[in-house]
Amino acid sequence: MARAAIALGANLGERFAVLTRAVRSLHRPAIGLEVKAISSWYETEPVGPPQPLYINGCLVLETSLSPLRLLAELQQREVEAGRVRTVHWGARTLDLDLLWYDDCVLASPELTLPHPRLEERAFVLVPLAEVAPDWQHPLTLKRLVQLRRNCDEQGVGRYTRRALVLCPLGPVDLRPLVREDFDALQALATRCWWQTYRGLLSDEAIESFIRYTYNLETIAYAAERADGRFWVAEDPAGGLIGFTQAVIAADRAHLSRLYVAPECQGLGLGTALWQLVRGELEAQGVQRCTLTVLNTNTVAIRFYEHLGFERTGPSGDNRYEYVFYLDSNV
Repeated sequence: MARAAIALGANLGERFAVLTRAVRSLHRPAIGLEVKAISSWYETEPVGPPQPLYINGCLVLETSLSPLRLLAELQQREVEAGRVRTVHWGARTLDLDLLWYDDCVLASPELTLPHPRLEERAFVLVPLAEVAPDWQHPLTLKRLVQLRRNCDEQGVGRYTRRALVLCPLGPVDLRPLVREDFDALQALATRCWWQTYRGLLSDEAIESFIRYTYNLETIAYAAERADGRFWVAEDPAGGLIGFTQAVIAADRAHLSRLYVAPECQGLGLGTALWQLVRGELEAQGVQRCTLTVLNTNTVAIRFYEHLGFERTGPSGDNRYEYVFYLDSNV
């Protein structure tokens, strides 16, 4: 199996939905395509005529396909996304570029490898260095970490409110909660609460909390509050398998909930959701994030302490309070 790197970009239509579909369509082990790493998303200024901002990212995959066959697969997905090649450097619904294929050097009318402009493009080098920092250019012998150090990153900013993460289920989309999710979120929260708290709280307490906190009206309020950030984890089939929310007040935040579907725990999704929250809090200048946890919920306590949360004391009769410092100087 060969390793190859793909650059992704879109600046028309539903950019994230298009990019997510593209990544998922490239994770097809049965036909010799298996995504092994996905970068963060970046919002970048376009090259060329005036047009909307791009969302860019990179992935690394293993493939049994030849370079030209892989190129054909990429171009097919561009066409399926509505890509029309009319204006050079013009806006596009989906752009998929084959950046490199192992250490292959190729110059043909159809394909040049490595990509001839790879070293010039910060919107490629920045995300690519996330997923393949040690890759060495076969012609210049420079590693990606060196290439990134030498590029001008102006106009390339990490997008902190969405992420696509890889787990054994395939690419999972961490995205903002929308109204169409409310029923599914209610059902997932109910399952999570019974799984987590049965035996720790009375059945009456669990039922009361679910009825109050996860009715559709309360969910709508949580989703729409201006000081809140609410994300869900969507599996490759479109089902919800996790969710989290943080509330921000100036330089402080509170992590009010973080749950993963019982059957999906242990896959790294809880950590991925926290990393998404953390990135957004850092982008907003938050210095500390607090949370409270039931003092008998040993699974959650181990999880949060593993993430780096520090216990600061009791909160009420049966809870512990924790804090995570985002400012390393605190």
